[in-house]
Amino acid sequence: MKRRICISLILFLLVCSCATTRDNKNAKVAITRSPVKCMENSPERRGEEGCTILTNRLLVGSLAKALYWHIDRFNSLEAAMKAAGANSVATEAHGSFWLLTVGAKAGDHQGGEHIDEIGPFELPPADRYMMRVLSSLLMPGSTTPIHTHSGPEVFYIVGGEQCIERSESSQRLGAGQSYLVPGNSAHRGRVIGSTPRRALALILYDAAYPASRDLDNATPLVSCK
Repeated sequence: MKRRICISLILFLLVCSCATTRDNKNAKVAITRSPVKCMENSPERRGEEGCTILTNRLLVGSLAKALYWHIDRFNSLEAAMKAAGANSVATEAHGSFWLLTVGAKAGDHQGGEHIDEIGPFELPPADRYMMRVLSSLLMPGSTTPIHTHSGPEVFYIVGGEQCIERSESSQRLGAGQSYLVPGNSAHRGRVIGSTPRRALALILYDAAYPASRDLDNATPLVSCK
């Protein structure tokens, strides 16, 4: 009888030990989860987690001193493309058709539903400027790398919640809200809440420099409370 009890106890301890080891490994994986980096044709295009570079090109024409990012929604991609200008991007993302335009303040939205007008932007002195437009889908707990840009970056949250962590401050954002990060400001996006975060973003930067520069993970940032 005693022998059976000892054997049962040993088996119980072994099971507990294995379960604890597995839980610790899972916790370690969660802690060391890699930041989501942006790329062309990322898994976001297929409804999976990712960050897609929709376009990366020169701004053309005579630029206004005060630039804005115009976000308009259309009933079809064809309608958005028809209304697009030289500094516009027509795209399908997050279940809608969008026209995303960099330009002066305007009241005419070419027949689309006006969603937001973000700006004005302060651009660094440069001979030429580039625009990079992003669409991203991040899962709860996911982050972007800590990074900077040579010009401003602006976010528009389509769905979910995100904290923008910066060296100086932090900002909590929900669906329908936007936020502008000044150029050369270290920052990271962190998904908060229990649902995926869907967003559109624009980076305006000096064409002589890369669009983005990743920083060391030890860079101190302010988190949302």
